[in-house]
Amino acid sequence: MKQKYYLIVLVALCFSTNSFAQTQLEMNKAADAKYRKADAELNKVYKQLISILNQSEKLLLIQAEKDWVKFRDSSCKFESSQYEGGSIKPLIYSTCLEELTRKRILEIKVSIKERDK
Repeated sequence: MKQKYYLIVLVALCFSTNSFAQTQLEMNKAADAKYRKADAELNKVYKQLISILNQSEKLLLIQAEKDWVKFRDSSCKFESSQYEGGSIKPLIYSTCLEELTRKRILEIKVSIKERDK
């Protein structure tokens, strides 16, 4: 099931970039760039949330975020481990990082909205 999912993601990634990456290296670089863009957005919304928290909430969020980063990285290492030695492994890893980062962005945005009430 996961392999089918990643194949669909791979095909979608190939057609979603304007450059139409042709080689595995180009696809790997494109996936990494998409992850880095998501990570920059995560940092932005994280700063928004932390700015509206009191001191004890800030400490809790900081710890939660450290734990979440460990989870994200470990989870993606596991997901990509089945492709060990293959040139597609970096693509799978970066795609996983982007997906989990985008989910985290949504979680933080919800938290911001709930506190704005």
